[in-house]
Amino acid sequence: MGFEIILTVILIVVIVLFVLSFVGGFIMFDLTLKPKSDKNIFKKKEKDITNEQKQLHEKLLSWTNDNMDSVWNISTFDNLNLKARYFKGTDEHKWVIVVHGYTSVGWHMSAFAKEYLSKGYSVLMPDLRGHGISEGEYATMGYYDSVDIIEWIYEIIKKDPEACIVLHGVSMGAATVMMVTGEDIPVHVKCVIEDCGYTSVWEVFKHNMKRMFKLPAFPILYTANIISSAKIKMDFKEVSPLKAVSNSKTPILFIHGDQDVLVPFKMLNILYENASCEKDYLVIKEAVHGEASAKEPDTYYEKVSGFIDKYIN
Repeated sequence: MGFEIILTVILIVVIVLFVLSFVGGFIMFDLTLKPKSDKNIFKKKEKDITNEQKQLHEKLLSWTNDNMDSVWNISTFDNLNLKARYFKGTDEHKWVIVVHGYTSVGWHMSAFAKEYLSKGYSVLMPDLRGHGISEGEYATMGYYDSVDIIEWIYEIIKKDPEACIVLHGVSMGAATVMMVTGEDIPVHVKCVIEDCGYTSVWEVFKHNMKRMFKLPAFPILYTANIISSAKIKMDFKEVSPLKAVSNSKTPILFIHGDQDVLVPFKMLNILYENASCEKDYLVIKEAVHGEASAKEPDTYYEKVSGFIDKYIN
């Protein structure tokens, strides 16, 4: 009788832990992959935004509204309407797609757009699915976004068959443009700039669970991955810029700040060493996540321009 009680208790404990792990997985899924939700743990709350940041955002948005020429639209394979702001440059065949990060929006990339415009590039500034003025509920961390960017590439080619295109992404945007290079893409894409991108969604989620909550990957990350695979058909381990660059033929410049804790600095070397394409890298000292271009703008843009000039005359 005592043995049966012990087995019953063990079974109850196992069931409770199983249920709790799935509850935790659902919570993680909802709190991380819905970028427009106020409950998103990575989305900055109004009270956390400094006056300096607010003023910067006002300037970026004002510059965007004053300088953009039009808004482009595409319909995705899963029937989402995505939008991108278009800025006409002075050189008719030089193009860049600037790709924002997680919980961000396209116009947050205005400083990059301004720099490219000054060099004659036409700029396309998309809002990724689930972000800004584009449709979608979920962030896909570069997975479906890379498919969407390829569609934007073809939109450019329709308008300019002689287009020479640069892709420049930051954080999730960097992961997105790296994943584009792992696909069979048009020769019009001449090179890619990736700034603080991650090796895989699995690894960056695992890292931040430990960093922020002192939690191991098992069981919550595993159950969140099962939920993600079921709900949006996205396996965290399959969202792998590392795998993409190992198959890439498109030249890539890898950039990272050495004080990045959100996407750990060590990921730079892993990506760079495994990239099969022509490549270069830049480390910005004392820069945290996504701050490399602001920390040392002259060094940053000099390196970017020098790299691009090898492939676009």
